[in-house]
Amino acid sequence: MAGFRRAREQPGPPRRRRTGVVTVATALGLGAAVLIAPAPLTSSAPARPALTTPALTSPIHSRPVGAVTSQDAALVARARVDALLQRYQDAQAQVDVAVAALSAAFGAEADAETDSTEATAQARRAAVVQAQQVRAVYATGGPVSLSASVLSATSADDALWRVSTADRVLAGLFTRSRAEVSTRADLAVLARRRTHAADDAAQAQAQALIVLQKQAAVAEQALTRAQQTLAALNAKAQKAQAARQAARQIAAAKAAAEKARRTAMGPVRALGIPAEYLAAYQAAAPTCPGLPWTLLAAVGQIESGHGRNNGPSSAGAVGPMQFMPSTFARYAVDGDHNGTLDAWDPQDAIFTAAHYLCVSGAKGGSAAGIQAALLAYNHAQWYVDLVLAAEQSIIAKQTTLAAAQR
Repeated sequence: MAGFRRAREQPGPPRRRRTGVVTVATALGLGAAVLIAPAPLTSSAPARPALTTPALTSPIHSRPVGAVTSQDAALVARARVDALLQRYQDAQAQVDVAVAALSAAFGAEADAETDSTEATAQARRAAVVQAQQVRAVYATGGPVSLSASVLSATSADDALWRVSTADRVLAGLFTRSRAEVSTRADLAVLARRRTHAADDAAQAQAQALIVLQKQAAVAEQALTRAQQTLAALNAKAQKAQAARQAARQIAAAKAAAEKARRTAMGPVRALGIPAEYLAAYQAAAPTCPGLPWTLLAAVGQIESGHGRNNGPSSAGAVGPMQFMPSTFARYAVDGDHNGTLDAWDPQDAIFTAAHYLCVSGAKGGSAAGIQAALLAYNHAQWYVDLVLAAEQSIIAKQTTLAAAQR
């Protein structure tokens, strides 16, 4: 026991070593992001490194503040980057789910609209057929003519035959009319149901967009903080192996996330464009040379589904092109020339969107300029990808419609 006591009382560096650990982390300005455990005070066994990342093979040994090396700083930064990248990847997984949900909502809405339009067209055709049948009977004299033909019968048998024929003709007419009326009623009910389905899909689209924006913001924040962590290192520390590995990790995580997002997005179905919106897109685009009206329409689809979800959004954006009031006030265009500027008005909103995209880089129509303009509209790469995918679908749909009209 005495020997043990003397050994404990011997002067040495343990107390200094324990404070040195906290001093290193504080000197690096990283707070409690990484704490390196000191070696046991009473054991000769080597200390276990606190950083367990395989690439981090050199723990920060306790030393005075002035002795902190660039490699030490890089190791701490690398550990923090690892934690931030994990958060980034978790958020990106939720982004992928939201992107897939949004694409599915566009598809469901497009299908519902197509079905509703077809059901309405079928009901209209049924009404036309019924009217034609009625007109055909009355064009030949109608029931009176059928009855009058009995009077010209040459015999009793001929008269009976003519009566039965008239009965069959009239019975057939009424049966077909009742069937057509029933068909029209059924189709009208079906059209209403499919319209409701389109409305439900529009709501799902709006909700998926909210989730997407939220998760994308979380992911972007984590990635930005990871990049800032490395940028804060001095030039020598940035060249250390741990820092260079962290930089490669950030680049790889970003590339993997972009690839996964595009896969989750899949094809983005084009929605039907109401006539008023189509005319506005086509009229507003030429005010910005090089801006395709299909790109303007794609923005309108992603922002509000061509006026189906006009907000206000959780961030306060309003109208079919989802402008923040301050932004709209700065770039507003009176699209319908009625003397008022209204972000809720489709004409004003669409013409203002064309103006905003134009001054943000879309003028001239270059790929780089359009990318810059879309990023200005919504500073997120997923948004740019989504708009461009929607534009391709709109172009394909318009080409199909034009071919069908020839």
